[in-house]
Amino acid sequence: MIATRVGQNTVAEDDVGASRSAAPAGRLSLADRAVEWLARSRSHRVLCLLFGLWTINAFDLVLTVLSNDFGLLHESNPIAARILPHGTEAIILYKCTLVAIGSYPLVRYRNYPVAELAAASLLIVYSMVAVQWKMCYDFYSITATIDPRVTEVVGAAAWAQPPLY
Repeated sequence: MIATRVGQNTVAEDDVGASRSAAPAGRLSLADRAVEWLARSRSHRVLCLLFGLWTINAFDLVLTVLSNDFGLLHESNPIAARILPHGTEAIILYKCTLVAIGSYPLVRYRNYPVAELAAASLLIVYSMVAVQWKMCYDFYSITATIDPRVTEVVGAAAWAQPPLY
């Protein structure tokens, strides 16, 4: 690291030739410092993408357990389908283990462009899963509030015969 004096500020120049001003940290807002931190390093971006991935996986886990408990879920994953009857703890252990094992290579190789691409791709895929969960719960809320007297829908709702009292 080479330091030179320019005016009143000290400018530090590292190995790759990039220079940073030694301005006091108080001048930058929190948002500016966060953007600078993200832009400074690929490993920071990969870790942030992984944090988003872990967060969406946590919501996926909670929604899977709740949906299973309420009988709304038909688990398509054959391994998870066999684990669900063993209780909540088993499915939590299963999903957390898979996320940890899958995250390890991305954390290990977070300085490489392929890790950043993979983390971003996984986050996009899991975001689509989150959208599917939202659509599932929207559909459930619509079907849970439909009047049981509704027999068919043609354009607008067609109502069945009034109940006999």
